[in-house]
Amino acid sequence: MLEFNHKCPICLENVQYSFNEKNILSNISVKVESEGITGVVGPSGSGKTTFLKLINRLISPTKGRILFNGEDTTFIPVKQLRKKIGLVQQRPFLFPGTVKDNLLYGPNIWKIKYSLDELYSFLSRVALPPEFLNLNVENLSSGEQQRVSLGRTLANNPQILLLDEPTSSLDIVSEEILETTLRELAREKIKIIIVTHSLEQTKRLTDQLLFLKNGRLIEKINTKTFFDRYDEKEIRRFFKAKSIHGEN
Repeated sequence: MLEFNHKCPICLENVQYSFNEKNILSNISVKVESEGITGVVGPSGSGKTTFLKLINRLISPTKGRILFNGEDTTFIPVKQLRKKIGLVQQRPFLFPGTVKDNLLYGPNIWKIKYSLDELYSFLSRVALPPEFLNLNVENLSSGEQQRVSLGRTLANNPQILLLDEPTSSLDIVSEEILETTLRELAREKIKIIIVTHSLEQTKRLTDQLLFLKNGRLIEKINTKTFFDRYDEKEIRRFFKAKSIHGEN
C-alpha cells in the first residue's frame, strides 16, 4: 500500500480501467515524482493514453483511486481539476476563431483577465510571434496549431501538464521548439507527464519513466538507469521500434 501525502502531485492506488469487459489498465499503483519530466512509455496498446485520460478525468477508474496533491480526484469538480491538470492531445483540437479566442477560452470561464502583453507572453513561451494573436487557427500549420494548443493550456496556469505524443506529427524544427518549451516549463516547477513513442525524445527530454506493458506498470525508473540497464536489442523489443538512433 502506498503512503500518500500532499507532496505527491499525482498518485494512483490500485487503479484499474476496463472497457467492454476488457481490462485496459490493471492494478496500477504509483507515485509520480513532483519535479522533472516523467515519460510514460511502452509498446502500442499498453494503456499510455488511457493513463493520461484517467489523471485528467476524461474517463474514470473502474476500480481504485487517483489523488491530486493528496485529494481524491473524484471529489474535485471536473472543470477545476482540468484547470489545474492541463492536457495537450496528440492531434491539436482548437476552437473555431482566432488564436486569441483560443488563448482566452479557459481564462474567460474562470474570469481571469490578461493584458495584451500577457497574451503575447503566452505566444512567446510557445515560440510564436505577436502577430499570430489575431490569425484564424484554420490558417495555421499543424505545428503552429499544436503550439497554440499548448499556449491555451498554459493560459489556465496549470500545476501539471499532460502531453500525449505532442510532437508525433511535427517537423524537426517544431519538435525542437516544443521540447525547449517543455524544459523551460519544468524548470518553472510545472510538473510534466508526457507519453512518447520516440526513444530519442525519451532520452533527451525525460528524467524518469513509467514503463507500461499490456496494461500493467512494469517499472518506474530513472531514465538514465533505464537506458544503462537494457541493451539496444531489449529496448527495441520494449518499444517495438526499428532503431534507437536517428528516430523522428
